[in-house]
Amino acid sequence: MRKRLQSRSHPFSSSRRKLLWASSVLAAVPSVIPRAVMAAAGKGEVNIQQFYQGDWLAAFRQAFSAADTVYVPAGLVCDSINTSVFMPAGSTLRVAGGIKGSRKGRFVMQDGCKILGEKGGRFNNITLDVRGSDCTIKGIDMSGFIPVTQIYIGGKEKRTMRNLVIDDITVHDANYGILRQGFHNSMENVKITHGRFSHLQGDAIEWNVAINDRDLLISDHVIDNIDCTNGKINWGIGIGLSGSTYNNDYPENQSVKNFVVANITGSNCRQLVHVENGKHFIIRNVTARNINHTFSKNAGIDNATVAIYGCDNFVIDNIDMVNSAGFLIGYGVIKSRYLSIPQNFRLNDITLDNTRMQYKARGMQITSGNASSFVSLTNMTLKGTTLELNNKPQHLFIRNVNVMQRASAGPALKLRFDFRKDVRGRFMAKEDTLLSLANVHAVNEKGQSSVDIDRVDHQHVNTSNLNFALPSLRK
Repeated sequence: MRKRLQSRSHPFSSSRRKLLWASSVLAAVPSVIPRAVMAAAGKGEVNIQQFYQGDWLAAFRQAFSAADTVYVPAGLVCDSINTSVFMPAGSTLRVAGGIKGSRKGRFVMQDGCKILGEKGGRFNNITLDVRGSDCTIKGIDMSGFIPVTQIYIGGKEKRTMRNLVIDDITVHDANYGILRQGFHNSMENVKITHGRFSHLQGDAIEWNVAINDRDLLISDHVIDNIDCTNGKINWGIGIGLSGSTYNNDYPENQSVKNFVVANITGSNCRQLVHVENGKHFIIRNVTARNINHTFSKNAGIDNATVAIYGCDNFVIDNIDMVNSAGFLIGYGVIKSRYLSIPQNFRLNDITLDNTRMQYKARGMQITSGNASSFVSLTNMTLKGTTLELNNKPQHLFIRNVNVMQRASAGPALKLRFDFRKDVRGRFMAKEDTLLSLANVHAVNEKGQSSVDIDRVDHQHVNTSNLNFALPSLRK
């Protein structure tokens, strides 16, 4: 039984205020805020308490009409926000206390809006809905299972939004943390940094069908205990990004692209980083612990620290995994149809130590191919696991790789190049093929060679310092 960490965030105080429906009250009663308050506000900063007359929703709307900045002081909880509050363009919400929602409570951020938390500023069951450029969300604590996501970036308006900053947030005890639905519009120059995500049912960060976006940085996050137990399918990933339909030609307009995922510390989840139909991206500096199949058991997602499906032109660098499932780099598949295969990528500085792992887990399972393609695997140290390569890229380079797997679990190195009798054989490279191996050692726990290679028929083969022999070259 896994121990669940107790949240250290400040709990919301209970409130017994009755909800006053804005749809009826505001239509019948003129503003009761004293004129002196409205006049003094101007375009500076106001305290939300000045506007409260029994309805926090009305108070926020009037406060934003009166000033550029609205302040929620420490010790105050504004509750029963049950519908949308539209922040005017250029406005700021400063929160040192709490804001608590019910049902469909949300703050809609338009161009130039900022939501800033200060020493315990927190939201519960509120969605922050980003619909503009030059928006900032910083320093807040978010929780609550009523909304699907704490921060939503989407909308159906066809436009380009730029310069989004989400920094130093804490999301816990919720469904999704950040959800982007990108089909209808585009985001450029996005920075999501220094977040803490824990005890979530859904993904910490999900960038979905983001085929129009570019220049995205997701970095410096701590992700722990992502465990979908509510029966939802495809929930429970640390960081996920996806394009649209798989296509082996990898057209730009169908791919999620031009992004960096860096400096991620993840633990206790089923899958940490996930990319579907992506290209031109980097994943680097990831530390993973206890990424295993016991989390999100019924969510229908593969168990892997890094899962890549049908992607092109990417780099994965400096990944440190202990007691965790390794990599799954595989085909783009829809309804059992193999639509694309990964190509043109480099894996470097990868360590995986499963010598003390109590579960059977995926090692490094890598599929690649296509007529004009390359794959480079360099500087890898793998213990208690298997390095498995499937299908055949045009040029394959493996350098400075050491693998140890227990003999009872199978070979340390598996090379499956021969897919001639398999439907996936259409992805095999056939012309000007190259296999280059140097400083590759694959052993069992006794130090004996542990390799399984089906067939080598590459036109060019270069080897140096191997602890095994290749099968006879076949034409």
